[in-house]
Amino acid sequence: MASSSLPPMQRYHDFDALRSVAMLLGIVLHGMMSLVPLPIEIWPTQDVARDEFYWFLLHAIHGFRLQLFFVLSGFFTMMMWKKYGLKKLLGHRAKRILLPLLVFSIPLLPIFIAIDHYGRQVTANCDSSLSIWNASKAGDPSAINQHIASGADPNAADLTGVTPLSWATRTGHVPAAAALIERGANIQAPESDGTTALHNAAFFGHIDMVKFLVNAGADINAETSLGDTPISLTRTDEFTTILIAEMMLAQFDDSQLTANREEVFLFLKEKGANLEFPERNDPLDWFYPFLPGMKPLVSQLPPAAQTGMELTVIFWILSVLPVFQHLWFLYYLFLIVLGFAAFTWMFRIRDKKPVPSWMVSWPLCLIWVVPLSIVPQFFMITDFGPDTAASPIPWPPLLLYYSVFFGFGSLSYGRKSFESTAGRFWPIALILAIPILILGVSEYSERGSLFVPSQTTSLSTFLRHHLLCTLFSVLYAWLMIFGLIGAFRKYCSRENPRIRYLSDASYWLYIAHLPIIWLLQIWIADAPWPGAVKLLAICAATTLFLLVIYEIAVRYTWVGAMLNGRKSRNN
Repeated sequence: MASSSLPPMQRYHDFDALRSVAMLLGIVLHGMMSLVPLPIEIWPTQDVARDEFYWFLLHAIHGFRLQLFFVLSGFFTMMMWKKYGLKKLLGHRAKRILLPLLVFSIPLLPIFIAIDHYGRQVTANCDSSLSIWNASKAGDPSAINQHIASGADPNAADLTGVTPLSWATRTGHVPAAAALIERGANIQAPESDGTTALHNAAFFGHIDMVKFLVNAGADINAETSLGDTPISLTRTDEFTTILIAEMMLAQFDDSQLTANREEVFLFLKEKGANLEFPERNDPLDWFYPFLPGMKPLVSQLPPAAQTGMELTVIFWILSVLPVFQHLWFLYYLFLIVLGFAAFTWMFRIRDKKPVPSWMVSWPLCLIWVVPLSIVPQFFMITDFGPDTAASPIPWPPLLLYYSVFFGFGSLSYGRKSFESTAGRFWPIALILAIPILILGVSEYSERGSLFVPSQTTSLSTFLRHHLLCTLFSVLYAWLMIFGLIGAFRKYCSRENPRIRYLSDASYWLYIAHLPIIWLLQIWIADAPWPGAVKLLAICAATTLFLLVIYEIAVRYTWVGAMLNGRKSRNN
């Protein structure tokens, strides 16, 4: 990104194109989020065309995109420091990174909150004709009967693992639950964490649903994996209830929650419910309702380690609060640049002997970058690949993780060994990345995460899957980085005005895209189109619209100067 205050530097057209690809892939990634079958509601809407394929595609993009971006950022940061010095480097990075983060994060946050609320309201009014699960959420017994008559299974779970009866009991629609049970729904069937229909009804204080289920034969003393019975769930605090309800998109009257739960409690007590509440001695008991699959694993740790886990979880929650939303990576990048500046100032490394050539030569560099990347990756389990943390409180493993990629990029600038080997064997790197990705996603599914329940209750087995998932995710990232560097050096090393223009625009496109994508996803969520068509339409419409805005109101204005340096229409 050139600046009017600095003389021009050498253009790396291949790296400029790669950097724009990293930005534009972010639009694709967010464009598919409504198509990913997420078990918890972290996105404003979920599309009727959800499919497991988009889970895999999400991992494929998330597994290398920002790692590549940080390698390129480190490369360009070193280039600027060597040419202009530390003071101009910090001024330039403050203008290009910190200022856009602050200028856009502040107005975007209330916009995101408003769109998220709007999306959840639209989703709550689902079209019951689309599926038996939608009909159950909507409380439409007629539509339920029609779906079952057409072959729908009343006991089948949707892509998030929730059955029609669970949806009906979460939202408190007694006629829908009656229609499902009459047509064969299993009233005792548990969800993955042992939650039954009666647990759902008692938890949300749906007294009429509780009475109906008990009279229909529901087990009033059924236990979840955390040892909770329906009656014990009536004692869950209101804050936790509201959080879980938001995650489940469950409807209930929170103003009457306490009174309704008390009525449920007295009714279940009268029916002979077990009044023994599960012991809450585990330091993380407050967190398990959100991630119940972790309890049997954490319980195998020593008490001191469990306390350490509690502190870690609290710090992690504070670090993932979505303050910066999709611009969080700019915050981490600026912190890493400050670390780079502090390191260069303290150790005065400008004239020091560079690291050995093999350390920046492909593929020999894997000998050290892979083990070094594994260390911080091991402490992240939210995704296949790195966590996402959008709070002003940085998550240390994530900061260290991206520092490795940034550091490698900075060490590579001006090194003949990197220039001569970075494009070598790139087809082999890309081909090898495919089986590595498949193996890594498989280990991710076995290990589990915030979005996927673990398939094991053995701590040793969990750690084995976690270590393999960590190894494969790191290998995949580096293979994709060098594979793409080689491909772009071969095909994009010469200046192309269109690619140069798109490279300049990509920063603006990424900053402004998310509100538009959310709205488009909400508006077409129930449309009976293939998921691929929706994804293409959302990404194309968003990109074209923002490109027009970029040309008319951004590129030649102070906003464009802030993002890419001052541009002249004559140029």
